[in-house]
Amino acid sequence: MSRANLIRYQDTYAEQMAAYGLQRGIKGSEAQHISTHEYYRSLIAQGEDLQANITQLLEEQEKAREVIAEAEQAKKDLARIKAETKTEELKSSTLVACLSKNSATKTATTALNGLNSLLGGNKVSRLEKENTQLHREVEYLNDQIERLHTDMQKLKDNHARELNRTIEQHQQEVSNLKRILDKAYRWFPSFKRFLNMERECLEYGFNAEQTDKLLHGQAVNYSGLLHSNDYRRNALADNVTAQVIRNEKRDLFLHINETPIAQWFKQ
Repeated sequence: MSRANLIRYQDTYAEQMAAYGLQRGIKGSEAQHISTHEYYRSLIAQGEDLQANITQLLEEQEKAREVIAEAEQAKKDLARIKAETKTEELKSSTLVACLSKNSATKTATTALNGLNSLLGGNKVSRLEKENTQLHREVEYLNDQIERLHTDMQKLKDNHARELNRTIEQHQQEVSNLKRILDKAYRWFPSFKRFLNMERECLEYGFNAEQTDKLLHGQAVNYSGLLHSNDYRRNALADNVTAQVIRNEKRDLFLHINETPIAQWFKQ
């Protein structure tokens, strides 16, 4: 069917449907529908981006677990050092008790306590500070992981909602188009005949330009292979004349050298 006829059909259909709120598309618009292949390829790309984010989150979570494990080991080391320090303090106290009978012993006791404080107390204090700092870092990482999990769940939920919305919109557009085509078939019976004949001509092997001429009733000289889906074979056409002819019922039939193409393939 020619472009002019298609435009005229769209204008006529829009005029008939104006009472129902349907508006005609913009003439000459270069807007194009996204193909099903491109639509699903876009969804796959979004899924890959989401998967990359999830992988990064899992890596950060694993690092946090390693830090937690190190902190737990530090706690164990601290407990061991505290136990060793108490043992040394007990030994020191026993020694002090034995030597506390004279002033020289008191001097030794003071020196020993100072040495014990210097060697044991400073180490314990340092480890306690390090352990406190590690716990703060672990708490911070746990909070960060929790936020990342929350963000990841939001991404999944948003992606699912967007996917469902897009699918519903696509299905609605397909449903609307099908409803419009059904009405066009009822109001313009020849429209469906022309669409079917266009499909047949292209399947036989005629290009778009030749098909357009055939649908306008023009004769087309053709040389090359023609393919029949019914007979599942190719036939060589050598300088034949192809033409679409209407019968009394205005049905369309493709002829080759004034012979219906089905009979031509049998020859």
